[in-house]
Amino acid sequence: MLKMMRTSKFFSVFVLSAITVMITIAFVFWGIGPQDNPSIEIIAQVEDTKISLDQYWRTYDNEYKRQREQGTSAEDIDEAAIKSSVIERLVNRTVLMIVAEDAGITVTEEELQNEIMNTPYFQNNGVFDQNIYIRALRLNRTSPRDYENSLRNDMIVTKISRLIGETAELTSEELKILDSIQGDNKAQLSEVFRSSKSNMAIQAYVQSIRQKMDITINKDLI
Repeated sequence: MLKMMRTSKFFSVFVLSAITVMITIAFVFWGIGPQDNPSIEIIAQVEDTKISLDQYWRTYDNEYKRQREQGTSAEDIDEAAIKSSVIERLVNRTVLMIVAEDAGITVTEEELQNEIMNTPYFQNNGVFDQNIYIRALRLNRTSPRDYENSLRNDMIVTKISRLIGETAELTSEELKILDSIQGDNKAQLSEVFRSSKSNMAIQAYVQSIRQKMDITINKDLI
């Protein structure tokens, strides 16, 4: 895949330093889960898909860092709440991956390639730079294959989430409110309404599917 991408002769240390921070955030979710390996501790399992303890702690660390970077002091961070939120997010993501697989939702090589090449953190002067891409992944101790597999899964989750969210409809009361508003605020409020309804539809869908799945969470490990 990398052979198909454009390269540049120049590498910017400044750009690399900046993307290192951003790509760490992008690595919150690596893959969908470990294969059958008895040496890997499992924090949760959704049907036949396992979520490793290592994956859980990577996600936890990223969420903790995100809150600290937003200005929350260490004393004010609710670690118990983070732990609960992280395991829920991992399980819900896995549920969506399974649903997407059953529905035949995939991401093509072209879609994956375009996503990577259009990522600003991998660009130099607005153009994809393979050197930046490779070095950024190395700094985060991952390979192009692992990153691309993870990114593909993220894109699949985005696709299935969008499809589910599009089923949400505004209530008659919400439509009346929108009709009574004039100007730019109408478009903004409409977006807020639709985004909220979409998120609610996704959450409701995931919860309904979870009830039909065999899910095990080993909370003793955290």
